[in-house]
Amino acid sequence: MADDAESLIKPQHEAVLASTVIGCFSTLRHKDGRVSTNPVSYRWNGAEIEISTLKGRMKYRNMFADPRATLCVVSPQDPMHYVEIRGRVRLVDDPDRSLFTAHFRATSGGIEPPDGMDPPGSERAMIYLTPEQVSSPKMYGGQFDDFADKFHSKD
Repeated sequence: MADDAESLIKPQHEAVLASTVIGCFSTLRHKDGRVSTNPVSYRWNGAEIEISTLKGRMKYRNMFADPRATLCVVSPQDPMHYVEIRGRVRLVDDPDRSLFTAHFRATSGGIEPPDGMDPPGSERAMIYLTPEQVSSPKMYGGQFDDFADKFHSKD
């Protein structure tokens, strides 16, 4: 599946993924099946999306019950460009926070996670979202492809 996942993410998708470290992550609520969406920091590792979370969070419980999830990332330079990645997750325990620490460094420009960031006694897990379907349509038929140039000019 990794070869398929890698081939789904095209260079134009990678450009959007590289433009920010924040995306909107959606899971299906384990209690009622409704969609739950939260902003998260993420990292594309070339095969999967990496997200760190606390095991006590609702999104962790949601994914534990149903591994289907979606990440949507909007380009901060041009809100008419986005990429939506749908797939399934695998959850990996992170008892010593080494995955979280590496993820934090990678998404913060090398900064160490602050002491006391997690509540005492909390446990972390790493979420790996494998792309199964990727979309990045031209919004409004591409009429606004120059949106950033027109509406964010320095004039």
